[in-house]
Amino acid sequence: MIAGLSAWRVVLLVFLNVGAEGFLIRRSVKIPLAPSPARASGDVDVGRESPMSIESYQHKSFKLTYLYKPPALGRERDCPVVLIHPVGVGLSSWFWKKMMQSFKDNPPIYAPDLIGCGIDHGADAWYPEKNGLFFPLSWAEGVETLINNIVLPRWRESRPTSMLGFLGNNQSNLDCAGCLVIAQGGLAPVGIMLARRNPFGVGKLMLTSPPTYSDITTAIPEPELQRNYNFLRSPLFGGLAFGILESREIIKFFSDLFLFEGKCDDQWLDEVMREVCVEARTPVQAFNAGLLQHRSFKEDLVVISQPIVVVSGEGDKRVSDRLLYQTELDKCTLKTIPGCSVLPWENPIGVIDLINEVF
Repeated sequence: MIAGLSAWRVVLLVFLNVGAEGFLIRRSVKIPLAPSPARASGDVDVGRESPMSIESYQHKSFKLTYLYKPPALGRERDCPVVLIHPVGVGLSSWFWKKMMQSFKDNPPIYAPDLIGCGIDHGADAWYPEKNGLFFPLSWAEGVETLINNIVLPRWRESRPTSMLGFLGNNQSNLDCAGCLVIAQGGLAPVGIMLARRNPFGVGKLMLTSPPTYSDITTAIPEPELQRNYNFLRSPLFGGLAFGILESREIIKFFSDLFLFEGKCDDQWLDEVMREVCVEARTPVQAFNAGLLQHRSFKEDLVVISQPIVVVSGEGDKRVSDRLLYQTELDKCTLKTIPGCSVLPWENPIGVIDLINEVF
């Protein structure tokens, strides 16, 4: 699908006629890239009454951006929420905008743009020929920098001074609740890695519309990954595929077909088209080639100690295929709410209710 792997597999079938910590991408075909204007940091079109803003931070050689909504009065000390957006044509942290706007009595909320995403927000593009990345590790590391350098320090500052003195230097007691990380769709591996690598910084994990348990615990063979990636990076075939899929009409067609229980709205299409540019293609190429599924995440799921909530839409055909999450994992709960595959956009209030239930 446009926001996931399914639609790209349809395209790959047409063009190809085919029925560790990360997959490393270093070499790629160079494509001439034209610069596009970036919106200034802090300027986000979310309505007059919204306190949301676009912020930026440095992660290694990348300037990264994130949407931030400060906590409502009285919720400053609540555990922060960190939202992992899906990767696809025209997607970035704006995916969470509708839910963040709808959340009135909210805790601190952060929606980072993954490396290579958020070009419209002013984030750096990712050029594979300049910076090799591991998938999904590099995306998880970018979010970890935000959590460790911004999210948790801000949260600690909101805690009572008396509690800090009582606990002395044992900061892990402050972090034991940690953040609630919510990962959308095929970015579940990033959320899972964040939970496993940060047992004190991440307190709970929610996966909205994730891959089925079978898919996330089954590795895609490396030859298939390489073939997919080479195709998507091809100036001829990949460029042609992107040229078709980046049109508003095709985005609407695939969104209606795969993502929404009904029809997608104009705001969805406007946001997608705002983010579409040649520079934003590289993370989509990596994701839709299947690189996040280069290995099984069964061990990660089994060993992480945090509670996991798996959320499905009532209109999602994969609901029954996610039952194994609960039967195979000790601390996993399944939830179903109205909607299909983009629940935070289709049904933001339903997701907000689940967040409040988790807290």
